[in-house]
Amino acid sequence: MDTLFTGKIETFVAETTSTNELAALAVKSSRVIEGAAFRAGYQTKGKGQRGREWSSVANQNVLVSYVYFPVFLKSDEQFRLIKAVSLAVKDLLDKYLMDKATIKWPNDIYINKLKIAGILIESTMKGVYMGSSVIGVGLNVNQSVFDPRVNATSVILETGKGCDLNMFFEELSFHLENRYLMLKRNVKSLDAEYLKSLYRLNKQSEYLVNGEPKSMVLNGVDEIGQIVLTDEDGVQDAYGLHQIKMVV
Repeated sequence: MDTLFTGKIETFVAETTSTNELAALAVKSSRVIEGAAFRAGYQTKGKGQRGREWSSVANQNVLVSYVYFPVFLKSDEQFRLIKAVSLAVKDLLDKYLMDKATIKWPNDIYINKLKIAGILIESTMKGVYMGSSVIGVGLNVNQSVFDPRVNATSVILETGKGCDLNMFFEELSFHLENRYLMLKRNVKSLDAEYLKSLYRLNKQSEYLVNGEPKSMVLNGVDEIGQIVLTDEDGVQDAYGLHQIKMVV
């Protein structure tokens, strides 16, 4: 594997509740090094954002969680880690999908209106700094049939070609480490790229704001990761994850 530390130590299981849980248990035991990866062929209770489940057919997709120790980031800078991981997944997909991947705030990866990857980061804090982070990535690769209630796609559906999952895991590890090291060298180095990569940037879209439908324009993301939107009256405001949802 062409990395310094990411994915060098890998634990693979045929089935687990979730790879994030596997990784979190390893962190608790203090028997894990930075960059360790925990993969599964199938998750019985895969985790997604907002408490949702991440559903995946067995042995057709990349399901992995990495352990990092981003102690160089302050607790109010943790969204910068989300930027790094999102851009890493986009880097990988852009190689196969001709730069079609976009980041739907905060960290879902979309091809047009369809979700191809999800990210869930669960972190601990040590005072004003971050401690450990479990970075879960679910990447649709060879799955060709999805629940019709879910707007999803995969690499095979977009390209017509199946891919080796081990190769995808190795490439993901490479891109993740690259973006993580860029972040470590300069915590603001990824801001412009993340903004440029946002799904529906500067376009009118429908949102649910505390459950109420509104048409607004996405302007960007603030320092703590809130989405910045302008409504039809020209009023700009920032919203957190649990306040707002884009209607796709």
